[in-house]
Amino acid sequence: MGLIPIRLEPDKYLSFFSSCRKASPLLVTDYDGTLAPFVKERDMALIPPKTKSLLKSICDAGGEVIIVSGRRPEEIYEFVGLPLEIWGCHGMEKIDRKGRSSKGYIPEEELKKLDDFSSELGYFPRGSVEKKPSGIALHWRDREEIFDMYMEVCDKLISEASERSLKVMPFNGGVEFILPYFNKGTAIKEISTLYPDASPICYLGDDTTDEDAFKEIRKIKSGVGILVSDDKKTSDANVSISRKEVDFFLDFWLNEMTPRGEDENVRR
Repeated sequence: MGLIPIRLEPDKYLSFFSSCRKASPLLVTDYDGTLAPFVKERDMALIPPKTKSLLKSICDAGGEVIIVSGRRPEEIYEFVGLPLEIWGCHGMEKIDRKGRSSKGYIPEEELKKLDDFSSELGYFPRGSVEKKPSGIALHWRDREEIFDMYMEVCDKLISEASERSLKVMPFNGGVEFILPYFNKGTAIKEISTLYPDASPICYLGDDTTDEDAFKEIRKIKSGVGILVSDDKKTSDANVSISRKEVDFFLDFWLNEMTPRGEDENVRR
């Protein structure tokens, strides 16, 4: 992992993006912890009304927005309810702006490894284990007893995962065991191929699972990784902003970076 990113203050947004302002911007963002606050009940992870309004205005102004999440894309689609692209399961499953679904390919023998490993998590209470097409997540946010249970068997689980070529991905409030075919870095790589003229491509993320995206976006000439965090921590992101500044950033993106931005006075 890299160094502690420089804090990007709101009054520096314009100068920071001045070289590629309104070229052909693409905003890519994580969901949980970035657009939506963390909550104990995962099915209640709604984005705040102002954040949703800003995203809608960006889309209405002709801006390109893609959400990349470890969740199933259908979940995000229900939460957001806006005509934007959603790449779920770290990019394995997608929903485009018209609501059409597509799915990446994983060999059957690899999927069997994931199914076999799922039995190792039968030790945990119902509701704490989430099975997805590309991985299995164990959640313990605000449930210390689940975390304690995990710590008792984590060495065994990590060993079993390694034997099945599963990648262990800690995240805020849990850990996910995923097949090594899709992660947020491979998602950014594919997105940059699909949008070759995008400038800048900006990725917002807050967690360990976003580091693959930050590493990949550094390889793109016009790529910018922004860590969303109130704390100083090492990351491969270029810069960081605080959680309370996400709406400030989206407002800036709306009025300075979208194709019709300030020319048509789209500020709400």
